[in-house]
Amino acid sequence: MPTEPKKDSQKAPQGWRMDPIPSRPAYRDDGGNIRVPMWLTKNGRHMADTEMVLLPSEAALLADNLTNAMRDSSRSMLHELFRESATALSPGVVYVSKSEQYQV
Repeated sequence: MPTEPKKDSQKAPQGWRMDPIPSRPAYRDDGGNIRVPMWLTKNGRHMADTEMVLLPSEAALLADNLTNAMRDSSRSMLHELFRESATALSPGVVYVSKSEQYQV
């Protein structure tokens, strides 16, 4: 059932939008496809619950693109936090040298 758009000071983006449903995880169906439950909205108004259906190769490509996008943002943040004394080995894995960590 459609809902009314928000009327607060924060305007919803205009046009169609798909957002993952946080309470429903992605899963693999009997055919081997990856299914991601999604909310479909138009001009900030909920229109339907649906699923994005991806082949395994498409899901892998999406995961790689998201990882690369997040890595680019987090890498600059890590450099700022550790003043370049840390090395990002992979997404979520940071190496901080003990000799640099305890310099006075």
